Amino acid sequence: MSVKIEWKIFTAETQSDGTWKSNSPSLAELLNVIASPARIKGPTRDLEYSMAQLAVKGLPYFKITETTAGSAEASRDEMGPIKA
Repeated sequence: MSVKIEWKIFTAETQSDGTWKSNSPSLAELLNVIASPARIKGPTRDLEYSMAQLAVKGLPYFKITETTAGSAEASRDEMGPIKA
């Protein structure tokens, strides 16, 4: 699964190894601190979606713009609430 967040010219995407990649190295570094797997409390059905939820909670001007699971799309309703 991969989850993308965006704001203006900045984009970032979760990686399967629990890190972030971004078009801005500084943004990726910030997200790896504020929205890392270590910050997720309790079990979650999807680690990357929970990371993205933490990111938009910490950076409210960002929005989740794309959620993919292979070739299928997953909605926020399917994923459930944040576990932070």
